[in-house]
Amino acid sequence: MSAPTAPRVLIVEDDRTIVANLVEYLEARGLAVDSAHDGAAAIARLASDTYDVIVLDLGLPRTDGLQVLQHLRRRLGIATPVLVLTARDALASKAEAFELGADDYVVKPFALAEIELRIRALHRRARGAAVEDVRRAGPLALDRRTREVRVGDVPLKLAPRSMQILELLLQDPGRVVTRAELEAALWPHDPPTSDALRSQIHLLRQALAQAGYDGLETVHGVGYRLRGEAASQR
Repeated sequence: MSAPTAPRVLIVEDDRTIVANLVEYLEARGLAVDSAHDGAAAIARLASDTYDVIVLDLGLPRTDGLQVLQHLRRRLGIATPVLVLTARDALASKAEAFELGADDYVVKPFALAEIELRIRALHRRARGAAVEDVRRAGPLALDRRTREVRVGDVPLKLAPRSMQILELLLQDPGRVVTRAELEAALWPHDPPTSDALRSQIHLLRQALAQAGYDGLETVHGVGYRLRGEAASQR
């Protein structure tokens, strides 16, 4: 049996000393670690990259940690485990974080070894549930943990925004996802031009069609949806 893969971790924290200490310790323990120093940077990174665990401060500049957590769960539809690491020790703060989708909560100051243990525990639990973490619409399948997309047996590489759109559409295949929902997910801080979403939908539809899937439908005046019965032509 092969050894389990070490978790890939994103640390979202504006205190650079804390980040440096966590990165040094966790990398020495064999983990792969990236960092983001404010909420907006974290959202941008999470929209285009995949992690096994996220360590998230709440008191972040630009976009605070609760907003990041809400965007991760409700806009991007990403189930990656989140460990909140914060100075906020009030029960109300803990309750709000868990309500928005946090998986664990640690109050500063903290022991580096404890953070590693909690990261590994979250990773193990997520790996155990990964077999159920595949969203489907007919022959189209997305593994939300690995972000691998297939049409039947055909693997498909998607641009980051195409992946965001597909994840939202696959949250509830057959439901119409409105233009407003998609635009808020893709451009959370800057309103897009009138043709921006249409261009992104065109790119996704083109990529799906090349793999043999023709089930991305436009519902005129409302938004877009996936047809579950759409078949691969390959």
